[in-house]
Amino acid sequence: MSSRSRWIILSLALIGLGFSSYSAFVHYKILTDPLYSSPCDINQTFNCTQVYLSQYGSMAGVPVALLGVFWFGLVTLVAFSSTPARGKGGDAPGGSYLFALSTIGLAVVLYLGYTSWFVLHHLCVLCLGTYAAVIGIFIASGSASTVPVRELPARFGGDLRKSLAEPFPLALLAALLVSVGFAAGNFPAEGTVPGASAAAPAGDDFATAWAKMPRIDLGIPADGAKVVVVKFNDFQCPPCGQTYEWYKPVLEKFAQTNPGAVKMVLKDWPWNAKCNFTLGSSGAPNHAGACEAAAAFRMAHDFGPAKELEMEEWLYSNQQTMSPDTVKAAAQRILGFADFDQRYLAKLPAIKKDVADGAALRIIGTPTLFINGVRVVSQGLMPASYLELAIQLELNRAAGK
Repeated sequence: MSSRSRWIILSLALIGLGFSSYSAFVHYKILTDPLYSSPCDINQTFNCTQVYLSQYGSMAGVPVALLGVFWFGLVTLVAFSSTPARGKGGDAPGGSYLFALSTIGLAVVLYLGYTSWFVLHHLCVLCLGTYAAVIGIFIASGSASTVPVRELPARFGGDLRKSLAEPFPLALLAALLVSVGFAAGNFPAEGTVPGASAAAPAGDDFATAWAKMPRIDLGIPADGAKVVVVKFNDFQCPPCGQTYEWYKPVLEKFAQTNPGAVKMVLKDWPWNAKCNFTLGSSGAPNHAGACEAAAAFRMAHDFGPAKELEMEEWLYSNQQTMSPDTVKAAAQRILGFADFDQRYLAKLPAIKKDVADGAALRIIGTPTLFINGVRVVSQGLMPASYLELAIQLELNRAAGK
């Protein structure tokens, strides 16, 4: 590996390390601070929050961003420790190890890029930065490989012992393993925030910030409730499904402890131009059944709470395979009628009314949450423990506490 290739790889690795480290920070803030607005949530397409909190944002419970920190840290360590080959026939394996690492890295980013665009239909600007760094390292290390990759497994043990015989590389490797391991072990689980309770410092900080938040009158009757939670929702939106699972136990808890005090209202914001006039002729191609889903839920409401819950569970559980036809079939099976298309046309004006309300509120993503008129940033992806705290603060406020 030439000195020039080494410095190119080292520079790209440090750039990637910066992107992945900041990605991990943003992911952490999204989970721990419901008032945090990610700077890379530009619109519905370029939206880091949607990517981080999807099923592809973590692997085995470890955020992908932290795995990126480890990978770029390892590449940085190998590049820094590698001695450029001198003359012809140099036996410096650093470039070959980097090529092997970058091949693995390239496979991972190609998979993540595919799922991001073709499955989630969201792009993360910070992720794109890491992808570019990985591709650059792959290209640079390909020309820097001087030892056949097939020989690396046999000589890996000896090369590793030789490298770690030096105290500085050993210290760097240990620091990398400890720091990433510590971060992974202390990263909060999605939907919960450790220590976020009214008695904890995190709760005190949140209460102070919450009291200063502006409130918007949404014009929704409380019907005797002390807290009105409004969620702009798309039944085919993965984060909408995630927050449904996160929030259900919290809402059930308040239904038992404070009957009638908390009212949950779903407002439709389907990402489909058939019923969302704000999208023009566009829309999310993976939300083909969103309009029918919104109508089906409204139809189920007419049949009572039990059917409404059954329809809601089906819609959130079948997001990946949802289409107009599958929604129609499910609605007809669950609700027992055969005139879905006629009922759909009857529900369409109310769906469009919700869209108009959302447009007036400048909704740019789903889910977007309002709690007694307080708009939750990060498009409603508030961890469940903070939702519970916010509702309790609003109950205390109503009681004059």
